[in-house]
Amino acid sequence: MKVLVCYHSDDGQTAKVAGRISAVLIDKGCTVDVATAEDNPSPADYDGIIFGDSIHAGRHSRSLRRWIARHEDELDPLPKALFQVSLTSSKDDDESVAEAHRLVQQLLDTTRVEPDLVGLFAGALVYTRYGWLKRTMMSRIARAEDGDADTSKDYEYTDWEAVEQFAADAVSIFATTG
Repeated sequence: MKVLVCYHSDDGQTAKVAGRISAVLIDKGCTVDVATAEDNPSPADYDGIIFGDSIHAGRHSRSLRRWIARHEDELDPLPKALFQVSLTSSKDDDESVAEAHRLVQQLLDTTRVEPDLVGLFAGALVYTRYGWLKRTMMSRIARAEDGDADTSKDYEYTDWEAVEQFAADAVSIFATTG
């Protein structure tokens, strides 16, 4: 089975998630190509597509939305899975869960893409990679939400077991629908 993993990452956590997904796919015997949305890979000639994005400023990236729009006709008949990486998913309360789902629905409504599987993963606060302004803003947000606000270190919230299960589930779906 040949699978494309296409993603957009601003601060590197979504790239790490895409890498872990592709490692699981390879372990399951898939041939995998990994590319960024900016590389504009064609989904043609794949048995399944996994695409993902990080949430910044309350929305999905323009890069991923453009990639989906460019390849809408090619994506439509293929089995596909979407993953979303956000700090919103680092909290398990009803409001945060609803917000994470709303962000997915907003992408689906905007692009009209219909994934067979959706994964919602917590991201990371990578203060050491941020510029002064972003580090200050993110620290203030974290402090206001009783989160991790020490800007001298990074915080990773991603549940790697959930990422691996998502990849395994995608393989199962692709095998039955492809």
